[in-house]
Amino acid sequence: MRRQTMFTHLQQMPVSPPATIRIGALLAYNSTIGKAVRPALELAVRDINNSSLLGDSQLVLHLGNSNCSAFQGAATASNLLKDEVVAILGPQTSVVSHFVSHMATVTQVPLVSFSATDPSLSEEQYFYFVRVTHSDDVQMQAIAGIIQHYGWREVTALYIDDDFGNNGINSLLDALQSMGPNTVRKSNLSPTITSEEISTLLTKLSEMESRVFVVHVEPKLGRELFIMAQRLQMMSQGYVWIVTEAMTSVMNDLSTDPKFSQALQGVIGTRSHIPGSSLLQDYKDRWVELHGNDSSVGPAQMNNVYAWYAYDAMWTVANGIRIFLDAGGATTFVDPPARPSDAGGESELASLKVFRDGKLLLDSILDQQFTGLTGPVQLDERNDLMGSSFDVVNMVGEGLRVVGYWSNATGCLPFAPALNTTSMLNENSSQSQLQTVIWPGGGVDVPKGWVVPKIGRPLVIGVPNRVGYKEFVESSVDSNNRTAFRGFCIDVFQQALSNLPYAVSYYFTSFGDGNSTPSYDALVDEIAEKKFDAVVGDVTITTKRSMSVDFTQPFTTSGLVVVVPVKQSNANYAWAFLRPFTPLMWLTTGAFFFFTGLVVWFLEHKKNRDFRGRPKKQVVTTLWFVFMTLFFSQNERVNSTLGRAVLVIWLFVVLIIISSYTASLTSFLTVQQLLPTIQGISSLVSSNVPIGYQTGSFVRDYLLQLNVAPDRLVALNTLDEYTAALTKGAGRGGVGAIVDELPYVQSFLSTECAFTIAGQEFTKSGWGFAFPKGSQLAIDFSTAILKLAENGELQRIHDLWVNTNTCSNRNVQTDSMELGVNTFWGLFLITGLASLFCCLVYWTRMIIRHRRVFRERKLDGSERQMSRLEASKSFMKSLVTFIEEEETPTKRIRSSQRRKKSKEWLSSPEQISPSSSMPNDSKRVSRSPERSNDGSVSKKLEIQSTMVVSENGTMPPEHNESPATDATRDIREEQDSPNYHQTVSQPT
Repeated sequence: MRRQTMFTHLQQMPVSPPATIRIGALLAYNSTIGKAVRPALELAVRDINNSSLLGDSQLVLHLGNSNCSAFQGAATASNLLKDEVVAILGPQTSVVSHFVSHMATVTQVPLVSFSATDPSLSEEQYFYFVRVTHSDDVQMQAIAGIIQHYGWREVTALYIDDDFGNNGINSLLDALQSMGPNTVRKSNLSPTITSEEISTLLTKLSEMESRVFVVHVEPKLGRELFIMAQRLQMMSQGYVWIVTEAMTSVMNDLSTDPKFSQALQGVIGTRSHIPGSSLLQDYKDRWVELHGNDSSVGPAQMNNVYAWYAYDAMWTVANGIRIFLDAGGATTFVDPPARPSDAGGESELASLKVFRDGKLLLDSILDQQFTGLTGPVQLDERNDLMGSSFDVVNMVGEGLRVVGYWSNATGCLPFAPALNTTSMLNENSSQSQLQTVIWPGGGVDVPKGWVVPKIGRPLVIGVPNRVGYKEFVESSVDSNNRTAFRGFCIDVFQQALSNLPYAVSYYFTSFGDGNSTPSYDALVDEIAEKKFDAVVGDVTITTKRSMSVDFTQPFTTSGLVVVVPVKQSNANYAWAFLRPFTPLMWLTTGAFFFFTGLVVWFLEHKKNRDFRGRPKKQVVTTLWFVFMTLFFSQNERVNSTLGRAVLVIWLFVVLIIISSYTASLTSFLTVQQLLPTIQGISSLVSSNVPIGYQTGSFVRDYLLQLNVAPDRLVALNTLDEYTAALTKGAGRGGVGAIVDELPYVQSFLSTECAFTIAGQEFTKSGWGFAFPKGSQLAIDFSTAILKLAENGELQRIHDLWVNTNTCSNRNVQTDSMELGVNTFWGLFLITGLASLFCCLVYWTRMIIRHRRVFRERKLDGSERQMSRLEASKSFMKSLVTFIEEEETPTKRIRSSQRRKKSKEWLSSPEQISPSSSMPNDSKRVSRSPERSNDGSVSKKLEIQSTMVVSENGTMPPEHNESPATDATRDIREEQDSPNYHQTVSQPT
């Protein structure tokens, strides 16, 4: 860090303050700033001496004239140092400051400048240089903020060719670069430039496109520049002139120079933001009191901002001297260190004495803060004034008008935050716009900042002289040896040109020999090499090309596609029926067929005679049943409710699958007639067939980036070459496919029906017009193209030139023709869950019914007493037997009656013994006869037993009238069936 506090007493004994303390000032007496600063410094010395700041010590001001010359400034500074001044206010200019700062470093005398704004003076080598004003680093950020606020992208900088001008404009370049892409043309002015040279320079600038000028010169040179600009009509509408504080400091009162004032009308600039205060008003009152009778000075000098900075600089030095004296510093100068004998001869500068306590005074100056005329005065670690606020001013009439405010924190605002009222905040809080500016020529509309010069040469526009696809760009020579240009791209350019708010003179020139389509990359490079001002044609916007030129908004979309021959229709369709479904889909469907058959057999096996019999018969019946559901022609009846529920859901799933299969197979067999030999860019790259591309296109570089071997690439020029190469094919000297942009392919397929597009469009881009980097024409043309697109004119031009009614507008996507499990997983999930649920319900019901039957047998005593393990095994064995045995309507009735009889006989003991009430015939019926193979004898005996019991009246009354109608009907049907052919024999 440059600042190192060193407040130590340098002497053991207190030192009495000197009666006088000499302060130097290095000015340019005859300059505008010098004339204003001199009376301000004299007033500051008087105010300090009249105050008690320094006690009994008095400041004595020693003035020196630098005449804005580094040599004379160094000589004058040497004289001031000989007078042993403890500090020098100034130098006034940056050029003198660079030279004198080295002298200050050697003699340790602080330099406190109020107007040297060169940013390089903040470097470490200028250790004793202090700046009580804004550096150009800060001011150029404000100017860049104004340029960004209005959206100007091209700027011409006019600056004086010295340290002040060069370093200031470099700061402007850095500021603009940090805000985005901007183009700055630098034009330096020699300090000794003549009026004729200024006229020549401005005439050259008027022929260029940019109309935004930043002027960073001293007022004297600025006067000559603006008067000449007015004479050349460059202070008219469309021009923008921005000046720095070096100029605005003298523009507030030019009543004595009406010619200069008239030339500055409409100019905007920056000026340090200095809010009004009582201190400033008191200063003006005292200034009038001291210099009111001096005719050489007036309001212009009193209101000069650098005079206010000089006043604060003198108070900064005085406050530092007070701290310096309180710390025990002494205004003592000592001889310089002894020089080696071989260092050369003696010189006047080498003999200057050194301020012994100069470092202490420098630290005292830096480590303080107070409020001055310009606001808070505080120095940062680079010895520069802290703060970064500026007023944006506009020259109107005889003085400056404040139109806005800028700071690093807020950017551009219409008013300074401290001056905003509540109504102003409400009005402008939603937008950061400056107030209305009166621009050169008296207009209030913001200039575009860029125009096509009327006096300048016409734009040279390059047009590709291509061989094929003449509907896009065509150049032809007429009988008068004049080249005519026509086509879709030419019409779009001319239509967009007619929508520009200004006229542009231009002429087309062909690029290419006409024998083959030229390289479009080489065509675009002609702009960067300044051979063409623009390129109009079917130029694709790519990343590589955008690095060297600016493209307009795309006027048509584009992208790469693959063109291939259509496969012949005599293809082998032996296994085509398997193509609609993926292998996994086939396996899943088959698995669900078997699963559904198993579920139906499980639910119907006990009740349905169709699903009973020998194991072989059951398997065949189940498979036959489930596969016949494909045609909805199954003959087997499904009796149970759960089985019917499963079957209904399965038939719905089969319906969907069959419909999808039929549609997919139909589509596949139809599209197979048109299937291309290559199915997309991926299969094309992975193959080894030759690939065709259009000569001069970027497609070659694109395919090489995909690791396609260069020997596979074949350049093609015309449509006939396209057709011939694709017709021959890869094996006969042709190509297997052509990669080209979609607009070309659509035009090609409009006449060729033997080819088609394979796969999808695999890149997205567009065609645009190319202009140099930073050209305003690219922006204006983009706006015009958008207007054409919005009003439908662009589509009309496209339809006029390009035929999109292709006879083979096919975009085959073979990868999406097969249906997979992911298409039907919802249906499989529904039928699977429904089947499992029905099986679970059926299993639960079987367990409950078996448990009831098992309990009844135990109550009848038919089951012997067993251990728990044996009972469990017996229960499971009987459960399996129970589920396996057939359930008929007779058994259902008997089971119901048995349950009712058991309950009544348990409650009526007298009815337990059947001997008292039942005849012998009935007893004989209860005996078990021999069972036939199908169990018909048992069934008949059970029926007769039920009838006998009912006739003898041993059953409860309700049983005489409670036989289930449905069950009885089933019994009769069973008796009438052919299987019911056995007779029941009476027991002996």
